[in-house]
Amino acid sequence: MTAPAENDNGHEDAVPAWADMGEEIRREFWAVLALRHCRGLGARSRARLLKTFGSAYRALQSKDAWKKAGLSQRQADEMVRESWRPDAREEWNQAGKFNARILLWGDGHYPERLRELPDAPILLYCRGDTSLLHAPAIAIVGSRHATKHGCDVAAHISRRLAACGIAVTSGMAQGIDRAVHEAALRETGKSIGVLGTGIDRIYPRDNEALFARMAREGLLLSEFPPGARPLAAHFPIRNRIISGLSLGVLVVEAASRSGSLITARFALEQNRDVFAVPGQALDAHNFGSQNLVRQGAQPVFSAEDILHDLAEQLRPFGIGGEALSGEEDAPAVSGQNNAAPETTKKGNSGSATQKFYVLPPGGPPAAGRHPPENRQRLLEYLRRNGDTQSDALAAALNLTAAELSPMLVSLEVAGRIKRLPGARYKAL
Repeated sequence: MTAPAENDNGHEDAVPAWADMGEEIRREFWAVLALRHCRGLGARSRARLLKTFGSAYRALQSKDAWKKAGLSQRQADEMVRESWRPDAREEWNQAGKFNARILLWGDGHYPERLRELPDAPILLYCRGDTSLLHAPAIAIVGSRHATKHGCDVAAHISRRLAACGIAVTSGMAQGIDRAVHEAALRETGKSIGVLGTGIDRIYPRDNEALFARMAREGLLLSEFPPGARPLAAHFPIRNRIISGLSLGVLVVEAASRSGSLITARFALEQNRDVFAVPGQALDAHNFGSQNLVRQGAQPVFSAEDILHDLAEQLRPFGIGGEALSGEEDAPAVSGQNNAAPETTKKGNSGSATQKFYVLPPGGPPAAGRHPPENRQRLLEYLRRNGDTQSDALAAALNLTAAELSPMLVSLEVAGRIKRLPGARYKAL
């Protein structure tokens, strides 16, 4: 289905750029955009249509079977009205202007770990080495406002994992994310950054040099159109991709209401392993991480811990316990405020002294800017109708997924609603 294209490294790549797409791919891309921009059609509904019909184009051609595939009458009416056309045309033009490299859900190069998700993105814009999509990946996430010491901890684990041939995945934010990507690039270039903006937007601006290196040596991904701004609603949406690409997710630090916990929650729903650096006892900045451990997340003090727990999943990639031959020195604890008790952890390659690390506070994700009456309508609907799946909620309230998502996140963080398995929500 794809034609070769040059990636950002100047090498031939199986994922085509806009200019290299044949007629069949362009037809499918347009159908994908129709599904993406149909009002009231959420990520789960779109993925269900693709899994039912095999492609977006066949889904559009099969309107007699839409009801059987789970579409409501309102969603079907929106598709027939073609109110999606202006936004689809705008994204089509933006992709052509940027000559974006586009990976569609039905493409053989689309990663299977992501495709299996019930809310899998129906397309990905790519910059860099797309072969990393088929490497074993582990996500490391944490605070955007990390101390140097916290970044050192994340970088140490990232560097060790990358040295084994693992693609270390994170969100290209400041703080822990940035430390993780830079450390992985120093080893093998095996790092994947998932953006909450268009693939052509550098955010935050301080990451300009890192962005260029990731496009050249690693891989950048986005499901958002070229030109998309860093809206608050985008970041929780992109978190499901960070976890979905990965065999497991490591939370280096998280306060009780940290945005990193959203990624951990997605990982649990996706049946991925969740790990956490517990941090110092009684430190409120790490209560979220410690709660993850109480709920069953594996405490981590070295990269070896992760390799040991994921040994069976890593073995098909030729990565075993012997991959870490000789432990590097762990980051030293510096400063009075960072003093923490030491513990000795024996891993596959011998024994090494590791430390509990005191990590900085991480604030909750920025709330989306949305009218308070919409929040109230959402709460009233849940109280009146009971727990409701997110796509059905969007359709009932006549909201797009982008409008609904930040409200769900901010209300969940505020303790007003609770997320249930299957992306269902109930009022508290």
